[in-house]
Amino acid sequence: MSVSSDEPRAGALGRRRVLGGWLLAGPGSVALTAVLLGSQDPDGPALQTMLFLALAVACALVGGRWPALAASALGAMSLNYYFTEPVQTLRIASASNVVALVVFVAVSVAVASVVDSAARRREQASQARREAATLAMLNRRVLGGDYDVARLLDLVREHFAPSVAELVDAQAPFDRDDSVAPVSTRQVLVLRARRADDAEQRVLAAFATHIGVLGEREELARQTQAARELEAGNRTRTALLAAVSHDLRTPLAGIQAAAGTLLRNGDRLTGDDRTSLLTAIAASTTRLTSIVADLLDMSRLQTGAVEPVLAAVDPVGVLTRVLADFEAAGRVDVVGPMPHVRADAGLLERVLANLVGNALRHTDGPVEVSATAHHERVRLAVVDHGPGVADTDRPRMFEPFQQVGDHGHRDGVGLGLAVARGLAEAQGGALEAGTTPGGGLTMVVELGAAR
Repeated sequence: MSVSSDEPRAGALGRRRVLGGWLLAGPGSVALTAVLLGSQDPDGPALQTMLFLALAVACALVGGRWPALAASALGAMSLNYYFTEPVQTLRIASASNVVALVVFVAVSVAVASVVDSAARRREQASQARREAATLAMLNRRVLGGDYDVARLLDLVREHFAPSVAELVDAQAPFDRDDSVAPVSTRQVLVLRARRADDAEQRVLAAFATHIGVLGEREELARQTQAARELEAGNRTRTALLAAVSHDLRTPLAGIQAAAGTLLRNGDRLTGDDRTSLLTAIAASTTRLTSIVADLLDMSRLQTGAVEPVLAAVDPVGVLTRVLADFEAAGRVDVVGPMPHVRADAGLLERVLANLVGNALRHTDGPVEVSATAHHERVRLAVVDHGPGVADTDRPRMFEPFQQVGDHGHRDGVGLGLAVARGLAEAQGGALEAGTTPGGGLTMVVELGAAR
């Protein structure tokens, strides 16, 4: 499908055919004259005229108009000089011979014109088919969506090889031999060192138009993605403000009330009263710390600021630190061996803390933590035997600000599982939810095994 500079332009028959026509017109006329010199007809050169006419028609069919005209001229001169009385002179004695020569020349010229016109139309039709095929290919690929600007520009270079095609600024200088087609108000498509003919210029303009369409489509896609990200950010900020206005206010109010009571009535309070107020302050502070940590983690995840430092980590050591923050640590059992995982110890601690805390909040029984290794992957399972979550609600569990299956519990802003999944994925892992046999929820963290 590449366009070559050696192809014939519209209206030409090609160099080989034209050369063949000239060989028939020149040497062919001489050879035919030599053959016919011994066959002069006393009634006139009728046979010779028909043979020279056939030669002229052959020249027209092979080489087009100009070789046929040359054959006609040579044939007329040969007929007049060698075969028309008086021979070997340019005078013609008979009026019928004059008519025969005139008809011979007229027929030769007419046939040459018809053949040349047919060749011109045939070449124009062939060029039009090539242009239509190129345009159909462009429309199909652009509308199919499987091409971008860079790939379409590569297709331009392939089509016009070996010439160099470039997409440059519209204000850039060009050489006189360059062919240019506008892409947009800012860019043009340039074919370096190639003066394109009308057909090539139309194809180049078609490529430029399609490149402009693809550029506009890519820009629209970028703007749409930016609008979606902005909309998602606005939704997150709206939900965050709604959550902060309620969930942060409760522990802050508890801390303020307990601390104010201690300040105003500290001397009149009993030891048990002071212990109760301090315990309330500690519980509210813990809750507030957990909410703020989830908010900060979600913010880091959404901005791509999480950069894990992966290393071999012992899950038992991480669980020990996690359970130290829970009063009900005795309700968590570590089942079986714990193979080392490739993870960030701090991020894994946040993941397990969220999962274990969520399990403890939803069950009154024990929570089990186990690990299994399979094909260079380790699956950490946090298992509870609580009410579980319905299959229809499970897809919403990992969405921010969702509290599915809380059954009256509301100790945060609904970010725990969303943060846990985001931190697990940041370490090259995954977090999925399943059903515990007999009832409950099983949260599975899959990470790479440490080598």
